[in-house]
Amino acid sequence: MVLRLTLFVIPASALAGLDLLVKARVPTTVWNYHHRSFAWSVLALVWLVLLLLVALLPSKRSAVAAGAVAGGVLGNVVSAYQHGGRVPNPLVTADAAFNLADVWTLAGLPLLMIALARVAIRNRDSIDRFVPPRRWELALRRKLGL
Repeated sequence: MVLRLTLFVIPASALAGLDLLVKARVPTTVWNYHHRSFAWSVLALVWLVLLLLVALLPSKRSAVAAGAVAGGVLGNVVSAYQHGGRVPNPLVTADAAFNLADVWTLAGLPLLMIALARVAIRNRDSIDRFVPPRRWELALRRKLGL
């Protein structure tokens, strides 16, 4: 469990730190700040706690992927706190303004989904004990010879 928590904390803190460094170094124009409400901050903190719980699952991949997502969430929460509820988006393209925390979150979510699917598949026998199979599932298992 200590290893998985380490695999969660290291990417989360490194990615959040890199995001905050970019936000501090790259100038952001006034219109490239996005306002975040207090409710958003509370939900983001709840999301961080849930990601920490995911890191406790028996999967190193899940811990690393949850750490990547947590790094993005943490970067935006800290920068919203530092800027009075506004998150700077210093990376600007023709159509969008974003920050590295957004990139970490969007890149980490598919990785987290795949890692959690692996955990569910690997532990399906223990999951199935708590959920009795429905009639169509029993029929499908018989057809597939499972």
